[in-house]
Amino acid sequence: MLVTDIEISHYSYDPKAARHQASVAMTLKDQVISLFCRLDLPENEPSKTRATAFVRDAIRQLKRMPEFRSGANQLQFSDTLTYRSA
Repeated sequence: MLVTDIEISHYSYDPKAARHQASVAMTLKDQVISLFCRLDLPENEPSKTRATAFVRDAIRQLKRMPEFRSGANQLQFSDTLTYRSA
């Protein structure tokens, strides 16, 4: 499955839990997969570092889905992949 676009939206920081939260949408050829991600990073972490960490967490979650875990589908990323943060 080829990922052609990644969008990070609904970002928030919860100071009580010291946790960053966002939705990460990965666009594939015939579907969009939305994942809810949480990160335990310092509050003042640079936005580029947070975005990279959100994408890594989304990939971790995708790899746990039955379609990928079974090896039936391989996760691939487009050479022209972009990601957007809201």
